[in-house]
Amino acid sequence: MIIKNTQSISKRKFLNIAAVTTASTLVAGVVVPRANAQMTSIDALSGLKTGKMKPMRYSELPGFLSAAQIAPHYEKHYGGALNGHLDLDRQIGEMLESGKRDANAYATMQRARTDKGDSALLHEIFFDGMTAEKSDPGNRLQTALTARFGSLDKWQNDFAAAAATANGWAVLCYHKISGKLYNVVSDSHSSGVFWQSVPIIVLDMYEHSYYLDYQNNKGAYIAKFFDYINWTTAEMRLNEALT
Repeated sequence: MIIKNTQSISKRKFLNIAAVTTASTLVAGVVVPRANAQMTSIDALSGLKTGKMKPMRYSELPGFLSAAQIAPHYEKHYGGALNGHLDLDRQIGEMLESGKRDANAYATMQRARTDKGDSALLHEIFFDGMTAEKSDPGNRLQTALTARFGSLDKWQNDFAAAAATANGWAVLCYHKISGKLYNVVSDSHSSGVFWQSVPIIVLDMYEHSYYLDYQNNKGAYIAKFFDYINWTTAEMRLNEALT
């Protein structure tokens, strides 16, 4: 389903509105008011902070992902990555404390810790970023997407193209240095990383995320994803990126 740009705002009009705000930033060339720095972080319950798996808000997404598809994805792939990251972090900490380390083992553990930590975080953003309830783009994110890509339809088409080529993840991210939005392709948890960028919308393109429900038809999986984006969560992530 293509999202219709029913609330488009001209760049000039939005600039005029934003000009009267006391705190603002640039996103894709458009001045966007900064979010309230006191807001509760959407990642407050991240397993990377708590050491426990972040709770799921749903067991299935009817018409998109079945409970049989989601359960092992959440338990095995997300949970396994989080537990692996935490265990490696503990082991590396013990090495640092003892002052003894095997160079080869240390190198392997360092890479694995990053990979598993990235996997855990991306899975959390992926699961948080979907909902079975109807959700519409917030004004701030919609304006930024339209300014950067031309329209919501054009952003969606570009994101879908990125996802189709990805072996790991497709990510809409906001870059803190350039102030721009990008659709990024990642073929593994720790590749394709754009330093200083903040993930806003994430789609898992590993086969384990869709194969039970879609087999080899990943195009159908990508197309349906847009109907289940949690735009409220995406707006919150952009807000936090701008603080």
